[in-house]
Amino acid sequence: MECVLLFLLSATLHSFPQSLEPAVRDQVQAGVAALKAGDLTAAQRHFEAVLKANPRLAEVRANLGLAYYAAHQYQLAIPQFREALKQEPMLATARSFLPLSLAAVGRCQEAIPELNREFDGPSNAKLRRITGLSLVKCYMQMDDNSAAAEAAAKLVSSYPDDPDVLYITGQLYGRLSNQLYMRLMKVAPHSARSYQVMASVAAADGNWKIAIDAYRHALRIDPSLQDAHLQIAILLLTHSPDPNNWQQALTELHEELKVNPMSSEAQYEMGEVYRKHDQPQAAVAAFRKSLELDPNAVPARIGLAKALRQIGQKQQALAVLQPAEQQAPNDAAVRFLLAQLYRDLGQTVQASREEAVFQHLQRNANQ
Repeated sequence: MECVLLFLLSATLHSFPQSLEPAVRDQVQAGVAALKAGDLTAAQRHFEAVLKANPRLAEVRANLGLAYYAAHQYQLAIPQFREALKQEPMLATARSFLPLSLAAVGRCQEAIPELNREFDGPSNAKLRRITGLSLVKCYMQMDDNSAAAEAAAKLVSSYPDDPDVLYITGQLYGRLSNQLYMRLMKVAPHSARSYQVMASVAAADGNWKIAIDAYRHALRIDPSLQDAHLQIAILLLTHSPDPNNWQQALTELHEELKVNPMSSEAQYEMGEVYRKHDQPQAAVAAFRKSLELDPNAVPARIGLAKALRQIGQKQQALAVLQPAEQQAPNDAAVRFLLAQLYRDLGQTVQASREEAVFQHLQRNANQ
């Protein structure tokens, strides 16, 4: 928020009337300097003193509103922004921050029209981000999930790597998912999909045996249900102490491919089972099929490279893996395997480079 305030303050300074008395101008500039420095109490004191002498200075009143807003004193900011707009209806600072202040105190019905105007307008990128976040939160408060999802999609498109944007969007989608699943359980409690939901919840809670039972119940109701056999296989491979669990998992994966021949994930899991149980040729075939179905699947590319290396086809393994360097440049597993393959092939310079990148990624991951 500090960057947004600085941007708006610089714009506001240019709009101060040149006819201000020197003492008043000094007070205004002292308030602006205090606001920039984060001394909000001093900023409020300076702006209040100016307005006491001349209450018609809309720009100063808007800056007082900013000082209150920055101090999270939204109830005090709102009347300042409203009065500033009465005096100067097009004052950008007040037009932008009045709806943000209203949203901050939960007055979303009043805030939403102006938040929409600001969000869809040609505003500063940092201010648009704050506005969009407030808009999504307000729509969620108003239980308007459709509008919230639309605004969140725009936010993610504009700020794809912003932690706050990703968090609030995740919250929204989590809520939508829960609501839809609750409705599913209500309208069709004995359906295959309901048991599939129960299984997913049990798996998330670590109750893998209950999850498998629920998936099997779902399949008894609908033998053509996709993803259920795949999830049973993954649960067996991940949790079952039975040394023969991989054979049971293979059976499930074959069943999955009967109902969903286009499952790249099932082919990948099958490849991993074969690779880890000394069947590299079968692993290569499964990984190749997985990549045919999804050429962007980096895990399948890694698995295929490992299987090819296992059977001595190291140059082919390198050729398979190299595209992953562009697809997932920050994937430590890709870099580690590339370093191994370059080392196998005697390309020490390239191996050292990949090892350095791998170590850098590992250090960052551990921070």
